[in-house]
Amino acid sequence: MSNALILYSQLYCPFCIKVLRYLESRDIDIEIRDVMETPKFRDELISIGGKSQVPCLIIDGKPLYESDDIMKWFEEHYE
Repeated sequence: MSNALILYSQLYCPFCIKVLRYLESRDIDIEIRDVMETPKFRDELISIGGKSQVPCLIIDGKPLYESDDIMKWFEEHYE
């Protein structure tokens, strides 16, 4: 498992909520950065992946977009 996991999210995004509920239901604790609450996080996300799309899971510095793909990654690496 990686120690370098960051989830970029935002409070009212239904796809972000889906991922956050998934993580909570499996007691997976990673760093979560809200791009609306803290504008510098949005800038970070754009500099990493070239766009501000959330949810975005950063795995060792590489972006993974799409809620279903993010949940699948956790299924494969955490279960």
